[in-house]
Amino acid sequence: MSYPFVSIVVGIRNEERYIVECIESLLDQDYPKEFYEIIMVDGMSTDNTQNLVRQYPVKLLLNEKKNVAAARNLGVKEAKGEYIAFTDGDCRADKSWLSTLVNEMLNAPENVACVGGPNLIFNTDSLFARVVGYTQETFLGSGGSAQSSNSSERKYVQSIPNCNAFYKKQIIEDIGYFDETFVVGQDCDLNFRIGKKGYRFLYIPEAKVYHHRRGNTKSFSTQMFRYGSWMVKLFKKHKGVVRWYAFIPAFAILITIIGIAISLKYSIILKLLGFLTLLYIILVSYTALKVSIKMRSIYGLKALFILPLQHVMYGLGVISQLIQR
Repeated sequence: MSYPFVSIVVGIRNEERYIVECIESLLDQDYPKEFYEIIMVDGMSTDNTQNLVRQYPVKLLLNEKKNVAAARNLGVKEAKGEYIAFTDGDCRADKSWLSTLVNEMLNAPENVACVGGPNLIFNTDSLFARVVGYTQETFLGSGGSAQSSNSSERKYVQSIPNCNAFYKKQIIEDIGYFDETFVVGQDCDLNFRIGKKGYRFLYIPEAKVYHHRRGNTKSFSTQMFRYGSWMVKLFKKHKGVVRWYAFIPAFAILITIIGIAISLKYSIILKLLGFLTLLYIILVSYTALKVSIKMRSIYGLKALFILPLQHVMYGLGVISQLIQR
């Protein structure tokens, strides 16, 4: 096998809790050491992240703009490789992660711009984080996304999140890099632009990355709200829906509010809302039961709370951004 040189780019900020685990997993790849480099791009961390990174034989760049899009652009511009592998500072890559991605890319059709794999759950994470992870593997939690559902099927997908993605560097350069106005959703924006040029994304279940989820209600709620808010900005930029399910939570919230107001005059509307609410409860309950079975724990039923929280906060993020605009 011929070994192309690869640059692994990791955008980080205040990741002292997980950064050692991340770096050591990247240094321990079964890909030949002389054929890859590791570039850590730090967004001016205020904790011990930079000191920890400096203890390892990796390249450290400072990102004064602080956001992830800028970090990835800095990394790509500094990279020596013809291929760019992305992951995050709160991830741990499987030992064969890089070699699997390289092999798949070299054997993929010419129009494949990116290959990537699943975001697996750490069994050592907090109970809340694990329930979040398993909930997002369900259809109600991810809209059927191959990466979020951790599908075992090799397939072409619409997009690949950059916690586990491998690109041809030239395509990123030709498309104009990441849009640095996006605080979140920058990988979705990049992939959408690449896809419009006729390129494809290939999902490889064997290219494994383990990803820490949000560990408490507050951080999870904030994350979902931000995702919803930035999805509206994606919609505005591309003049179309990037993900078919993106506006369903916001639509449901607005319909509920309007329906309650109208029901004061037309009682049939209240009955219709009651039916839809019951249907939603049944679907959430079924999903929570699936999560509980998969976790082999009664605690999986916490999805009864986490799933509606995700939908509400995401929907409120969409609505708040629409109101601002």
